[in-house]
Amino acid sequence: MKIGMIGTDSTHALAFSERLKKKGHELFAYRGGSLIELSRNRIDRVSGELRKNGIPFITTLQELANICDAFIITSVDASQHFEQFADLSASDKPIFIDKPLAQNYEQASSIIELANEKGIPLMSCSALRFAEEIQLAKSHKSIEAVDIITPLPMLQEFDYSYYGIHAMEMISALKGTSVKDIAVNFNNQQHFITLTFQDGTVSTIRGYLQHHQSFQFVAHTQQQSEWFEIAEGDIRFYDYLIDAIVQFFIERKSAIDQTDTLQTIKLLEQIKYVASKSH
Repeated sequence: MKIGMIGTDSTHALAFSERLKKKGHELFAYRGGSLIELSRNRIDRVSGELRKNGIPFITTLQELANICDAFIITSVDASQHFEQFADLSASDKPIFIDKPLAQNYEQASSIIELANEKGIPLMSCSALRFAEEIQLAKSHKSIEAVDIITPLPMLQEFDYSYYGIHAMEMISALKGTSVKDIAVNFNNQQHFITLTFQDGTVSTIRGYLQHHQSFQFVAHTQQQSEWFEIAEGDIRFYDYLIDAIVQFFIERKSAIDQTDTLQTIKLLEQIKYVASKSH
């Protein structure tokens, strides 16, 4: 399969392409751009690594769309996602958009509307959704609540979409997205987010702004509470994500419901609103 990688401001472009090449797929890349200094400064380095790995670069998305069978948008700057998706939408080929789907709920809705209008298979998620620990917890009895402990670096004040997307995807996978109320408390070290669900249960996210690397969570059932840790450096979830993406490309059907994906973006936007109001 010929796969186009769009956006080389992310180290995910390296991680994903390495795994796809090992599976025998032919890769092509498009540099893209970024309004974010952190990711913009990565473009030359990541592009150089991809070239060293034998991946050719294509100068326009239109040309890339003609060459490839499927696409992965890895741009860290989510403000680029809608335009990149729209440029690829002339074809009906499947597109995976790395987390988050879009910069905000309005752009996310526009992407999904365009995908449905043109019949484009679309999938978007965080790789954490496919972590072994998440799958193990899901295999247990019905989960009533989840407490997430996560790194939460921010590109700007109250920017939960950059890293908060991981925690929200984990909660979405384990508990769902039917949240009716949100509360946020924070200091200069951490943000504590309380999510009250429609069924009355409460899940939480404790996000550390600095010096916290691993993802941890406690899954609560009626019978027990079980603690899990996704250890620092353990990135097997990339392997599982790539397996899911390739299956999506072949079957043209996402393993994740569009409603959940869109609601996850909406919740991140609501958390930002609540936090900024209490600032």
